Amino acid sequence: MATIDNKIQKSEIRKTLKISIYEGSFSGISTSIFEYFIRPLALFLNASVFQIGVLSSIPQLFISLAQLWLPETLKRFKSRKNFVALFALIQAFMVVPIIGVPFVPEKMQIPMLITFFCLYTVIGSMTSPAWASLMSDIVPRCFMGLYFGKRDSIIGISSLAFTLLMGFLLQRSLHSLIWGFVMIFSFACVFRIVSSSLLVIQYDAPLQVKAEHHFSFFQFLKRAKSGNFGKYVFFVSGMSFAVFFSAPYFTVYMLERIHFGYIQFIIVSTSSLLFGLLLKPVWGSIGDKFGNLFVIRMCSIVISIIPAAWLFSNNFYYLFIIQIPSGFAWSGFNLCTTNFIYDSAIPEKRVRCISYFNAITTFSACIGAFLGGWAAYHVPALWGERLLSIFAISAVLRIITIMFFYNRVKEVKRVKPFKFEKGYFKDIIPLFRPNRGYIRPVSLERCEDTTKTCRTADTEKR
Repeated sequence: MATIDNKIQKSEIRKTLKISIYEGSFSGISTSIFEYFIRPLALFLNASVFQIGVLSSIPQLFISLAQLWLPETLKRFKSRKNFVALFALIQAFMVVPIIGVPFVPEKMQIPMLITFFCLYTVIGSMTSPAWASLMSDIVPRCFMGLYFGKRDSIIGISSLAFTLLMGFLLQRSLHSLIWGFVMIFSFACVFRIVSSSLLVIQYDAPLQVKAEHHFSFFQFLKRAKSGNFGKYVFFVSGMSFAVFFSAPYFTVYMLERIHFGYIQFIIVSTSSLLFGLLLKPVWGSIGDKFGNLFVIRMCSIVISIIPAAWLFSNNFYYLFIIQIPSGFAWSGFNLCTTNFIYDSAIPEKRVRCISYFNAITTFSACIGAFLGGWAAYHVPALWGERLLSIFAISAVLRIITIMFFYNRVKEVKRVKPFKFEKGYFKDIIPLFRPNRGYIRPVSLERCEDTTKTCRTADTEKR
């Protein structure tokens, strides 16, 4: 009987690994629409630079507060899957009032846009820790980095193609931009509904959290000063502060300062995503072999100098080219920062660890975006443009963060030391071969021993 149940479970896991890729594609398209078009919508509604900063910072503040409340809320649900699906559906319908913002009186447009976008992002943020906890229990540990790398690549390809299409349609609808934005955000609503429906049919791994696994946010902060995971959280938070000090204002710079069209804006904005897709599976495999922290360190060095590259030219082709290393670095950083948490926390504590991690990093992003918006009116202009000064300050802040934390955070799993030897890359380089594919059957059996070993090691971690 146990053998039959085990086979059914493996079958459900295989199905979920495939469905999750399609679900992520629909969810990713919806997310990308907001990532690339919410600030252009605000600028279309005549938002100021400071209001763009508020639009980017206030949602981060409320996300950080919601993350503290999330673990207790999740305890009331018996199913992490149902929790994620429900909040994904609620988030989808929160797009509807955003679509209606351009039709309200002008004085109310920006305040209403900020309010509804805040609700949209906060509700969406509730799904992240629960989903990550669920999937980290489903995906076999021995190829977790590779799986999420390939999944992210497919999601990125779908998001990139649709974003470029929407940018083209928006450019073609310049005579009636309001309806162009209505159409774009209507797609975001529909795709998030589809994503929610796919979440319902996925496998729901059971999880029992005991009282001994509970720890408050203040207990987390108290231990963070001396613990490795706490230092890691502060490192990523420092990077979030430095990144968001400038991130919201690249849109303003391209659309209002150097007067890019929507096609040029979308091409430059998404080009980093395009190039990052090429290395997603590779970064995942490197993280599996040499450690996620190794990837994070390499990528953060590149990320720190990217804003400074914007100081030298506003030429469209130049900005496109500098997005190549940016895309490579961000793809590895984003993938492995999450995978590092999976390695650091046992399943019973993972939701709280991810929630508290999100709370601190998003609060840091909020402060960074708000101060960046304030500084845009007060810092001396660099080559006649204050936003260039913001970009330069962001680069300096990123470098300082890396220098302070580079050797303070340690890898948490057994990995091979990195060396430039051919044998070390025999399982990584073949990922580029077309015949390997991106979606292929996974062998759960070959991972069982590795997974048991990893879980045994996990019990020694916080």
